Amino acid sequence: MTDIDDSGPPDLEPMTWSLMGRWFGVPLLIIGTIVGGAVVVVLLFGGPASAEQKTIESLLETLESSGGERSAGILLPQEKLLWQTALELSERLTKKEVELTAEELDTVARRLATMVEVDLEHLDRITDFRQDLSAHRELRSTRFDFLMRALARTEREEAIDPLISVVRSGREPYVALAMQQLGNLHALPGAKRAIEPILIALGKTSQPETLLTGCTVLSVLANPGDAVVVDTLSGIRLANDGEVEWSAALALARLGSDAGKPTLLDLLDRTHLQSGDRYEVREGGNVRRYPLPPNRVEALLIAAMEAAANLKDDDLWGMIDRLKSDPAPAVRGKAMELIKRRAELSALGDKP
Repeated sequence: MTDIDDSGPPDLEPMTWSLMGRWFGVPLLIIGTIVGGAVVVVLLFGGPASAEQKTIESLLETLESSGGERSAGILLPQEKLLWQTALELSERLTKKEVELTAEELDTVARRLATMVEVDLEHLDRITDFRQDLSAHRELRSTRFDFLMRALARTEREEAIDPLISVVRSGREPYVALAMQQLGNLHALPGAKRAIEPILIALGKTSQPETLLTGCTVLSVLANPGDAVVVDTLSGIRLANDGEVEWSAALALARLGSDAGKPTLLDLLDRTHLQSGDRYEVREGGNVRRYPLPPNRVEALLIAAMEAAANLKDDDLWGMIDRLKSDPAPAVRGKAMELIKRRAELSALGDKP
């Protein structure tokens, strides 16, 4: 039985773009890069220790030498070095145009693709039971996370199929990250191949973060009006509440569907958002709920307006119009911006 604890408010982390993406399913979750996990791991274990920057080739060789079947029996200190290496590589690839030629980047993408495919099959190969298995698994999991991030940051077609393989595997918590990376690659021609595997994965999972991420990714990969995607998102919205329901409704609106209108109307209503205990924190088997803090309310209102602006529904636009007098400057500004843009489009004969 899940316990509900209302003993007091938690220490709320400040709103960041990555957190807003995780909470509300906004496209920034996909277009940007989520680094929260990386920050936590760096704080816990420290960053790469080498004072001298290694070449990308040497980073790849280090990871290749200890991956796949060779990962069995790796000692804990070596595992720590490997996740640090994967972290450094993923960060270096944010500046790939400076460090690598197009041909070199193609090679890096192929090598990383192989590593992700092979390591997926050997994530549990830990044979030295004298070690702290929990810490070992955590480090290996983190290394695999950074390998997927590094692969996606190559922005090459070679990244698509290995990430789809992770989605098809159903391995949590990797499925959500693989989906997010596929969303980052939405501009690649092959990215749409991920739609069907994501739909299948969403039908099998109950993990809130996977559902949140999947809804958002579908909203950037699918074509507006895609009936199968719309039906899946509609089902997710109806079967869930809170963050998952919100994310599905926002995704539906981005795809031009008004199937999430009832939820959108709530998300555009400050009074509704401020009522009740809508902020949820899960800790083990306990769920604690509190009123949404002001920054969460503001971010939700902005995300809802941006999504609802894709629809021609007068009720939704009426709610946006009301928010022109919202007490938060950012909310007022967004409402006025959208109303102005709608008026300009109307003058051109294309009123949303």
